[in-house]
Amino acid sequence: MSERFFYILESSRFGDFGVVWRESGDGPKVTRICLPGNRDAVMAEVRAFFPGASKKSCDEISEFAGRIQRYLKGETVGFDITLLDRRQCGKFQKRVLLAEYRIPRGWVSTYGRVAAYIGKPKAYRAVGTALGRNPFPIVIPCHRAVQADGSLGGFRGGLAMKRAFLEMEGVKFLPNGKVMMERVYF
Repeated sequence: MSERFFYILESSRFGDFGVVWRESGDGPKVTRICLPGNRDAVMAEVRAFFPGASKKSCDEISEFAGRIQRYLKGETVGFDITLLDRRQCGKFQKRVLLAEYRIPRGWVSTYGRVAAYIGKPKAYRAVGTALGRNPFPIVIPCHRAVQADGSLGGFRGGLAMKRAFLEMEGVKFLPNGKVMMERVYF
């Protein structure tokens, strides 16, 4: 029997976002978070990765999506990563995502520092790739990784959204658009 996937769409000031999940023996597991944007684009992402997904929710997923909504309003919230289905991630990516999860709100790290933290100091580009493929943005705050010189680097939701998230968390920027590297983690 193949797995069944479900999704919910919620609204935020950044646009609609999606949470895709599956039922498991130990409760629901989130398989993807679609960054906020145009509802049609979010649905296209859901359909691309989970073509047969049905619209459905449950208490745990509604509460999880509510935390994302509160984060997007600017509130400080914590996320339970035990709800995340990390089976789809390789060993290296799991290590990168767990490291990124540890970066506190209002702080940043660099791709190189994350690479060094996980014991692969020369793998900073691979760290960027792993974060670029992060299926759980916001919850695993890949927006908190920047380049060594304070440049934003990349972000699936676009650099304007990355900057907005960081500013919402209290990260300061220089006039040239680079992050003020005063609160760097690792």
